[in-house]
Amino acid sequence: MAVASIRSGEWGFKGVARFRRVARWAFLVPATAYVLFAFVIPIAYNLILSFEQTSLATISQLFAPSAGFSNYSAVLGNPIADSAIVRTFSFTVLSLLFQFVIGFGLALLFNLRFPLSRFARSLVLVPWLLPLLVTGIIFKFLFQLQAGAVNQILQDVGLISHPVGYTLAPGWAYVTVLVTNIWLGVPFFTVLLFSALQDVPAEIVDAARIDGAGPWQRLIHVKLPVIRPVIEVVFVLGFVFTVKVFDVVIGITNGGPANSTQLIATWAYNLSFQDFDYGQGAALNTVLLLIALVAAPVYIWLNRESLRGDTL
Repeated sequence: MAVASIRSGEWGFKGVARFRRVARWAFLVPATAYVLFAFVIPIAYNLILSFEQTSLATISQLFAPSAGFSNYSAVLGNPIADSAIVRTFSFTVLSLLFQFVIGFGLALLFNLRFPLSRFARSLVLVPWLLPLLVTGIIFKFLFQLQAGAVNQILQDVGLISHPVGYTLAPGWAYVTVLVTNIWLGVPFFTVLLFSALQDVPAEIVDAARIDGAGPWQRLIHVKLPVIRPVIEVVFVLGFVFTVKVFDVVIGITNGGPANSTQLIATWAYNLSFQDFDYGQGAALNTVLLLIALVAAPVYIWLNRESLRGDTL
């Protein structure tokens, strides 16, 4: 009886272990399939296209004649593509700078106690509630030449004497797209920085106040060092979100006028689906992917302490 009970216990233990292994695979397979079909296959196919001579006749086939690195040399030697790459970096830097300044200012404001503070915080999330393409179209109507709200307000207060074609002049079109993207990114910075400020220990702030530190000194020497890891991560994630901006540009200017608002993503779209040069479009997409992947090692390096702690 004792032997039988031991054997039954062993079989029961093996059954539980087998069930756990099956359960692990049951949870792992859907996630693996999602990553495979949503990321690995599209990236691999885009990489294959970038080394092929593609056209409307060959796009229906799995493989096309090899083009070597000619697509990359053609794209990187194109003045429009070169300006789109430079413009993408300037667009990203300016967007992140203004999003951080405005978002951090709002986070400091919401960290104070005042009436309707919760309602004000909820209003900041409004840009996140709208699809990006819808936001682009809304701002296109706001900045349009005739009957645009921005022109109307500026004329009413006397800042301009005649309507300005914000989406028609190259310089103003870039500013319009930039302002729209800043408006979209402010909630991201505000929410994360506000959460970080909430986690600053009150004891440290009170000790600094007792030592005679003023509000500005407490901010620079106490709060900012504590939330620095969050700021770094927010900038890295903001870089990934901004460097691949597409919907906003398409909704407002469609890359114009005279390609003055073309970014990497929008110009790759034009090459692939308007010029039907899928090889060059895929090559430019690969360049964009490599730029975005730079954020991965930076993110790991910035979080090296927490990652090391998780492995211990």
